[in-house]
This record gives sequence, C-alpha cells and structure tokens, in this order.
Amino acid sequence: MGTAIYIRVSTERQEQDGVSLETQRQQLHAYCTFKGLDNIKEYLDVGSARTTNRDNYKRMMDDVKRGFIKDVVILKLDRLTRSIIDLNKVIEELNTLNCGLHSAVESIDSKTASGRMVINLIGTFAQWESESIAERVSINMMTNAKKGKWQSMVPFGYKLNDEQKLEICDVEAPILIEAFDMVIEGNSFSHAQKVISNKYNLNWRNNYLNRKVRTQTIIGNIERNGVITKGTHEPIITERVQQQLIQRLDENTSGRTSRTEFNDLFRRKIKCQHCDYNLALSTVKSSTGDYYFNYICNRCRDYHNRTVSVTEKRIEKALVEHMKQLTFNEFETPPKNNPTTRYKNRLKEIQDERDRIQRAWIKKLMSDDDLLKYQNELDKEQITIEDELANLDVPTITNSELKKLVITFNELFEGLTRIEKRTFVQRFIKSINIKRELVEGYKKKYDLEVTNVDFY
Repeated sequence: MGTAIYIRVSTERQEQDGVSLETQRQQLHAYCTFKGLDNIKEYLDVGSARTTNRDNYKRMMDDVKRGFIKDVVILKLDRLTRSIIDLNKVIEELNTLNCGLHSAVESIDSKTASGRMVINLIGTFAQWESESIAERVSINMMTNAKKGKWQSMVPFGYKLNDEQKLEICDVEAPILIEAFDMVIEGNSFSHAQKVISNKYNLNWRNNYLNRKVRTQTIIGNIERNGVITKGTHEPIITERVQQQLIQRLDENTSGRTSRTEFNDLFRRKIKCQHCDYNLALSTVKSSTGDYYFNYICNRCRDYHNRTVSVTEKRIEKALVEHMKQLTFNEFETPPKNNPTTRYKNRLKEIQDERDRIQRAWIKKLMSDDDLLKYQNELDKEQITIEDELANLDVPTITNSELKKLVITFNELFEGLTRIEKRTFVQRFIKSINIKRELVEGYKKKYDLEVTNVDFY
C-alpha cells in the first residue's frame, strides 16, 4: 500500500507556469519524509475547490477504494475542498476505508479524534471564507451592472467599448433585425433562424433566436440575479417589437395540411368561431397549375366531427368590408385613470421633485441629510412604479397609429400585390375572428363575416 500526494492548482496558468505547484510538491514530499510515509504517488488537478468533481481526485479515491492507498497527503484543506459538507463526506469515506488524511501546513492527522475536530473547524472557516468571497464578488458585479458595465461574454449584436459597456455592432445587429423581420412577416422562428444562420454562416443552434428575443439585453437592459437595470445601452429592438415577437412565439400555432411554394395571406391569423383554434392552410392544385387556398379547423374536424372550411378569397373580401366599416370611435384614447398613464405621469412628477429638491440644496435651503433622505424616498417609489409598469401588458400599437393603419389599409390594400398583402397582414394583424353561418334555405351555402381584427 502507498501514499497519495494530492495537489490542486486553481488555473491552467498555475499548472503551466509552476506558480505554487513546485512549492506544494516540495513541501508534501518533505512532510512524507518526516512522517515516514513511502511509496508515494502524485495526483494533480486543475480546477475549483467548490466541487470534488475533478478527474484525478476521483482517480485517487478509486485507488483508495481498491486498497492501493493508505494515506492521503495534502498541503492545506482548501486544496481538497472548501465545502464543509464535502469535507465531512471525504473524511467519513476515508475513515471507512481505513485511510488517513494528512494536512502538511495545518499539521493534522484525521486518524486521531483531535485531528478530525480541527479538520472540521478549519473546514468551516474555509467554507465561510469561500462564501464571503463569492458574496463580495456578487455584490461587486451587481454594482457594475447598475453602472451599465458588461461582465460576461459579449452577446451577438453588440461589442464592448473602452468603458466596458455594450455598443451596437454594425455588422451583427442588422443580421438580428433581419431575422426578427422575417418572423414579423409571418415566418416561424425556426425557419428564420435556419435561413439567416445559413445565409451568414452562423452557428445558431438549439432555438437560439427563441431565447435571444426574450433577453433583456436586446432591448437595452442588463439583468443580473433577477434584477433588471434599464437603459444601460442602446437597444437593437424596441420593447414593443420584443413584446410583439414574444406574442408570436407564444401563440397557438397550426401547421399546414399541405406544402406549397406560394405564401398564403392569412397563415395563423384566422380563428375558428367554435374553438378559437388557428385555422390551418389546405391547398388544392388545379389542372392549369393554379393553387386554391382554403383554411380549415383541424381541431373541430378531429374532436368535434364537424368541418369548418373557408376560402382565402372570401376571407379577404370579408376583411376589406370589415375594415371599411370601422369607425374611429372604436379607437378612443384610454381614460386618464388608466394604470399605465397614471404610473407614467407619476414618474414625470418624481423627476420634477428631484429637480426641485436639488435646486433647494444648491441654494442651501436644504441640508445634505435631508437631500439624501428625500432622494432615497423618491428612488424607492420610482423602483416600485417601474416594477408595476413592467408587470403591465405593453401596448404594441397606439391609438393614433391604429387610426393611420386603418386609413392606409382602406386606401391601399386592394391595390397591393399578393406578396405586399401578405406582408401587411403578417406584420400588422395578430388575429382575425370570423363568423360563418349557413344561408337560410340552403344546405351548403354559407355567409362569411369578419367580426373582429386584433392588431399588433
């Protein structure tokens, strides 16, 4: 049976440059000579002391279990682990296997009761020190985040400036915008990701675009430990566009019942009047090579034993009629007691109050203590209001924009090309509700009406 010398260095640089490595080795060999421990075998790991999941450590423990090692010698306990729980497990396992643990610097031998007690005390302090360091690092990183400093891998679409803050990358940001535009124009996230990654030879995998659109970074904020610091850098897309994209991502989707090279106008836009499910596209190719587009409800067909089917031409005609009947009374400005309006007005008032108390302080009408007191109160109220605003639904289109959209539709839609019509529908319309009723006196003749249109 032999003696294991276990050496751990924290970084590759320490291993390669010899920083602390030779010191550990010399001291450990001297300790073994002094204690009369022979048949020495060395085990070296590069990694953190926060875990025992290290290759050579596990190899050493396997040798202990097979009876090849009777003593394990380390320079200090923190070379083995900084976790008191892991340390106790290691000591218990070594004792079970009749293998001693020796710490050269602390002069500890786990084969004695006093040695085990000291090991536990030192391990407790080592864990406390490690956790304190981690806590200080976390606080420092949070402070830097509030200052707008970026502290991890630079995200696609941005670059880092001299102040360690994010700036728009003129090469990468337009690529993201192009991908998101494809989604807004009716393509799926997976299709947009595939097209853009192939076009620009990017390694976008594992729903990269889906995850990217949900990040705070892309709208100009930094999120750390669940805390969002707003306006730290220039956004690639606005918060409104982000909400629109997330809505599309979360929407109930329905596939096509057949493949076609042509783009349909109302993909994922038509809601079934019976089950509110998205109608799916079905295409039929005529003998002349033309395609006819129909929208059907697969859910009603599969679960309710009924068929809901409408042609694209009839939906388009009904949509045009519906839009012409809309009046601007339907887009009245929200009342002043609307929560969003109320919160935003209060934020403006808070800024005015800040200006007033600062002017009072400059004119020596207010003490330093009073200034800090009032500023802290305003800071707390501002944070609370911003949190409330974040929990409210962000409107994707204002009333004035909606009025312009309806006017534009009524003036131009019927004169657009098919591709232009599809782009308009996919970009601006979230869903279309229809009402399909059998004409009295007929068995298969139906009237179709668009009852509501939701806009992004």
